Amino acid sequence: MISRGFVVTQQYPPPYQQYGAPYGQPPGYYAPPQPPQQQSNGIATGGFVVALVGAVLALVPFLGIVSWVISPVGLVLSIVGLTAASRKGGAGRGLATAGIILGAVGLLICTLWAIGFAGAVSESNSGTSTSYTAPSYSAPSYSAPSSAAAPTSVAAPAGSFSQGTYTVGSEIAPGRYRTDGPPTDEGFSYCSASRQTTDGSSIGSEGTSGGAAYVTVRPGDGQVEFYGDCVWSPAS
Repeated sequence: MISRGFVVTQQYPPPYQQYGAPYGQPPGYYAPPQPPQQQSNGIATGGFVVALVGAVLALVPFLGIVSWVISPVGLVLSIVGLTAASRKGGAGRGLATAGIILGAVGLLICTLWAIGFAGAVSESNSGTSTSYTAPSYSAPSYSAPSSAAAPTSVAAPAGSFSQGTYTVGSEIAPGRYRTDGPPTDEGFSYCSASRQTTDGSSIGSEGTSGGAAYVTVRPGDGQVEFYGDCVWSPAS
């Protein structure tokens, strides 16, 4: 614009004063504070996951044997993660605590399974293995049958002799002895008189199964043996 010999140039404010700068914040703008970035705790997370898997597998029969390895690993990792949480402002503290609990629970379940299995095996062995005692056998006693009943000695009167062995000179005097034979009510019976030397060798004998019989005892005889249910008396 030209006025009275002067050139007047109209000035306009810069665009940023009117419309604001395309980059940056306008004057007087207050930016709110940004929240601090949350730290992570990978060890606590890993310990929680491993302990959780071990506790779940411990509930499965036979398959839970792997929890003997998984649960201790999860427990150790959770303890390490809990220690690391104190250095990271408490990051992962809850997961680490839960991992410790799950690891302990997994080990407890495995221990209960082991105790129950050992008890079942012990009961099975005690039920199947019964003690056996061999029966004792005693040999039957056997007595050979006798063809005839053993003769019984009868009481001999004074000066007479019944069944037995007598030493000549001290127990029986030399001489002639007679018997009437065995009693008739005993059925078949046999009586004898045997003259012997001092060493027991037979010199001569007389016998009878019925009726009278005689034997002569000599001074040189050692002994006389009477056998049977007879009575021998000195012959008159």
